[in-house]
Amino acid sequence: MKDWPLFYAPDVKEQLALPEAEAQHALRVLRVAPGDELLATDGRGALYELRVTATDRRHCLVELTHEERWSPYWRGRLSLALAPTKSMERIEWTLEKAVELGVDEIILLRVKHSERKHTNIARLERIIESAMKQSHKAWLPELRVDVPFAELLEEHPAAVKLIAHCRSELQPARRLVSDCWQAGADTLLAIGPEGDFTEEELQRAFERGYQPITLGESRLRTETAGLVALQWLHTLDQMDRSAQSTTTRQE
Repeated sequence: MKDWPLFYAPDVKEQLALPEAEAQHALRVLRVAPGDELLATDGRGALYELRVTATDRRHCLVELTHEERWSPYWRGRLSLALAPTKSMERIEWTLEKAVELGVDEIILLRVKHSERKHTNIARLERIIESAMKQSHKAWLPELRVDVPFAELLEEHPAAVKLIAHCRSELQPARRLVSDCWQAGADTLLAIGPEGDFTEEELQRAFERGYQPITLGESRLRTETAGLVALQWLHTLDQMDRSAQSTTTRQE
């Protein structure tokens, strides 16, 4: 991907123009002019190289010079489900950093100890979009909010389902992420609220195939735990791919 400004423009291929909000940013902040080159994505993996053809106070017209597919640098679909904190700023920061690390789906849960019962999705979607552009990705993560924990247990299709909690006395015993990880498998990470999941919630999760994990000796805040676990998955995937590449070269 070229080091040009990246815009979210789902219909740019058909309309040959940036959406109005993106055009305003391009015109007022970046001060683009005809002849300047930009990148745009539809958020579904298509990456477009564009050249500005005309501008006015509200519009930025472009021509398409090149199109390619962008592939995530991780294997398998990664889903992060967590119970949001009471502070909106902490929720926003968590989503921003999760997108920067790389994630396909973010689910904000409603559990017994939830600090926030309802969440405004519109602002969070804008933050996710901004983080996608800032980190130069061409895949816009799906966001689901106010999802009951019982609903998550019943319907999520991930092959590997991990749930982090702090109750060391419960069985089955918690394991490290590296002990549960499967190369290339669709993986769901479930992170509880500040007061942790209840014992009943955990037992229901275990019955549905969720594997309990620990993130170490420190007791982490919800947002820290989610990001630590997500990065752990990325690191395992990168190490596995590097090992495979080394083996192939030796052969």
